[in-house]
Amino acid sequence: MIYWPVGLILLDSAVAVAMWICIGRFLLAIGLPDQSPFFAMRWLVQASAPLMKLTNRICPHQITEKLRPLYAGFVFLVIRFYLFPLSLGYEVAGLGDFPLENTILSLIQ
Repeated sequence: MIYWPVGLILLDSAVAVAMWICIGRFLLAIGLPDQSPFFAMRWLVQASAPLMKLTNRICPHQITEKLRPLYAGFVFLVIRFYLFPLSLGYEVAGLGDFPLENTILSLIQ
């Protein structure tokens, strides 16, 4: 187990939650409309609205509305996987090496 500084764990966890919210919205949007009465879809649409505004500035216009949450999730993944290690000087070999995912995996095992 790698011991991470608390500030890095909080920063990575915030970006991780944003990434998983966007991916969850995309996955639910495959079968449900954005205005669905299903509580999880309503919550994901509300939670991801500011994230979508943030990533719409860099999202190509050719990407359809249904794929934009997946694109936003990918942007947050790239930030976590490439930008954080490059700027903060630590190594990541896979998604399971991040603090949030590592904690979840250790709870499952």
